[in-house]
Amino acid sequence: MKLFTKVIGTSIGMAAALALSASTSYANLLTDPGFESGAPGEPNPILLPGGAGGGWAVFNDAAYSTAEAESGTHSLVETEGASSAWNFAAAYQVIGGVTAGQSYTLTGDFMTTAAPLSSYNPVFIQLTFFNAAGTDIGTVQTGGSGAYALQYGAASPNVWYTASVTATAPATAVYVAPYLAMMENGANASAETIYWDNANMTLVPEPSTLALLGMGLSIPFYFFRRRN
Repeated sequence: MKLFTKVIGTSIGMAAALALSASTSYANLLTDPGFESGAPGEPNPILLPGGAGGGWAVFNDAAYSTAEAESGTHSLVETEGASSAWNFAAAYQVIGGVTAGQSYTLTGDFMTTAAPLSSYNPVFIQLTFFNAAGTDIGTVQTGGSGAYALQYGAASPNVWYTASVTATAPATAVYVAPYLAMMENGANASAETIYWDNANMTLVPEPSTLALLGMGLSIPFYFFRRRN
């Protein structure tokens, strides 16, 4: 019985170790996450199907910059002029191979050099899903109002913050587009500028993987208590 228990414990422990490895080694799905290529890889708009995997596209007042960078030599800069109203400036890219029901987390570091950002938060980070025909089938967004605005609306200048959003791919989803953006409502009395850098998008570990991990990690504590 002791041998059987030991074998079972070892097996679960090994499975948990593999689960831990899988859950902590998800690759960054983004192309050029630090904007180090120096220029967008895709024209705007990115046409689907067929336009996935080519990197960032930019629109409105968004561009690659060497003026500020959290790391490396480049960042993304987005600017809203004084009293700008709903000028959605962004960089985005399209990633294929999406699995319906799988969750994704997008993060990006941002900084402003002018203080502080207006009470209407211009920082947006979002995930938009598309079906095989390239039709928008859902967007999950963080930013613009509510608790997120309260947290970042008064962002101090020259300090890097991290924004994030998590979304689950709906049925028929084939592509996902991460957006790093800013948009004002016209309340800003002066121009506002945001820099983005070190973006990251990964899969979210499935509950079954986390459960297996928790079970495996409990095994050594069980045998430790048995021996003592």
